[in-house]
Amino acid sequence: MKPIFSVLAGILCCACALANTQYDEASHYASDVKGKGLDTLKNADPATLIPGFTDSPEQSKFYGGITADQNPALDSKGTREMNHTEAGKTLQDVIKHRPPDRISTDAPFIHGSLDVEDKAESLTKDTDTQCRDVDINNTQITRFTCERTPAVELTCTRNAGPGEGHAEDIVITKTFSVSNNDFIYRYDGDKRVTFQFHAPASGTVIRATFTLYFSDRNLSYRMRWWGVNAESVAKKENSWVLTGAAGSTLSQERLSPMGEIENKNCLRGNPSRCRDYARDTLGWLKNGSDGRMSLTLEMQVREKKWVPDVVWTETCPFDPSEQVKTGSVCTSPGGNRTFIVNGQPFTLHSDCWQYTDTYISQSPDNGTCDPYMKNPACTVGSIACIASLSDTCLREHVVFSCEKHTRSTAHLCGGELVCADGSCDHAENKANADFRSAVSGLAALAAAGKDVAQLNSMNVSAFTGKAISCRKAMAGFNNCCRDSGWGQDTGLASCRSEEKALGQAKARKLTIYVGGYCAHKVLGVCTERKEGYCQFDSKLAKIIQEQGRRGQLGKGFGRGESPDCRGLSVAELQHLDFSAINFADFYDDLENGTTLPEDQFLIERIKQQITDKMKDGAQ
Repeated sequence: MKPIFSVLAGILCCACALANTQYDEASHYASDVKGKGLDTLKNADPATLIPGFTDSPEQSKFYGGITADQNPALDSKGTREMNHTEAGKTLQDVIKHRPPDRISTDAPFIHGSLDVEDKAESLTKDTDTQCRDVDINNTQITRFTCERTPAVELTCTRNAGPGEGHAEDIVITKTFSVSNNDFIYRYDGDKRVTFQFHAPASGTVIRATFTLYFSDRNLSYRMRWWGVNAESVAKKENSWVLTGAAGSTLSQERLSPMGEIENKNCLRGNPSRCRDYARDTLGWLKNGSDGRMSLTLEMQVREKKWVPDVVWTETCPFDPSEQVKTGSVCTSPGGNRTFIVNGQPFTLHSDCWQYTDTYISQSPDNGTCDPYMKNPACTVGSIACIASLSDTCLREHVVFSCEKHTRSTAHLCGGELVCADGSCDHAENKANADFRSAVSGLAALAAAGKDVAQLNSMNVSAFTGKAISCRKAMAGFNNCCRDSGWGQDTGLASCRSEEKALGQAKARKLTIYVGGYCAHKVLGVCTERKEGYCQFDSKLAKIIQEQGRRGQLGKGFGRGESPDCRGLSVAELQHLDFSAINFADFYDDLENGTTLPEDQFLIERIKQQITDKMKDGAQ
């Protein structure tokens, strides 16, 4: 008994060793050929592999596009072949008269198969130690683009100060000195010498002081002038305040009232002696040595005085005439200030010495970036400024990299991963997003074909948009160009319906920002500012226009006041590299089933169509 048992054990060991060897060989072979199928298909030339291959077969006319619900041409062709050809008639006859093949579940091969299926777990339990279940963690990174507006406040300042002035009349008190040489002397031919002077200025005399000197102390005379009538005897110098001068008006360069000196040296009533002294007096005064007079005048006079004006100078890092001023605040209180101009102090007054004017004050608006900014799995990859003023960015184009983790189960057999659905091999060939990208590209081409088919050959274009504008700023008005928040801000109720529709189109990523512009001016001042956009009917159109037309072809969309939203020509479409276009924004529609039907739905619909046609042919 023992020898038999030993032989059986040996045979069993040899069988196990042989099984392991065969498994290893099969595993190595599978590892060598893994992925070669995809590589072969990628690099294969169908014309060399398939006899009679053509890339434009006659049957292509039956292709209605990936989104077509049905194909009338193909249906009609099939029905005609079914009803009017010998093969079709034969097939219908077979369907009508051939008895159905009913397979009983009690048939031995069916019953045995079902029995194996029911006992599969117990039959295979613990029989294969080469494979085990493992968890597979995959990481997928997708780039999304969006637009947002950062918080910005741009201001200008206006400062007041002395500038070009003006001359104004002022009344001042001035003192003038009239010297001996300034007087005009005359002899009257008898005993008197008269005198006058040219007024040094125009104005009113406040006070006048007159001084008269003669070197001959024996001279006797009487002086009459401006309210003074005084006699001098044997006195060299006399001084009087001319009481009658106060209040008198003088005109510049005009002669003053006349004064006189009457000689009193008429010895024993001899008039000739007085005349002689009078003539001597005239000579002494004209000579200025033995006789002289002087006058000090204090007058109120009017003069033209240069006074600087309060002039405003504006400091602004941008052209304020193209922006709407939304507010102004006095940042330096008013009052009197003293300035030195040309070495002279001047006191000026202003109600405010500095104003700060606000032209742009925008709150942060996350726009279409909001879901990515709130997603902790998304990080900013790059930021590009698409609208700026004075080196300050007003609108940003942002690229987010969003990371998505997926978890699945696979079999680990002999060091190799085995997935029933082939996803392991697909992942290793780095083709995770191939399907989504391919479907997006096909959808874009189908949409382009639809656009082209609707136009004549003279004007063929695809992905055409329309120009839309909104009011960005207006005195006492809300921002009707908001990217988000239309449902919460009651202040936006005054915005027009087309502006609200534009806001919804922005949220759906159907718009491209073109630029801002001043839409209305009054006396050179901007009173209304707008933004121009290109709006498209689908995300695909917007993606192709933005990344293809602007990104690859380098062609812009015009200016804010006149957006160029034309479609792409066939020649332009031919120059686009669709493999370089990021369709990530379209993936949501694709995966949510809002644009393309699910695979299972397509399968079920095809099954139903086949069944319906079979029924039609059988009738």
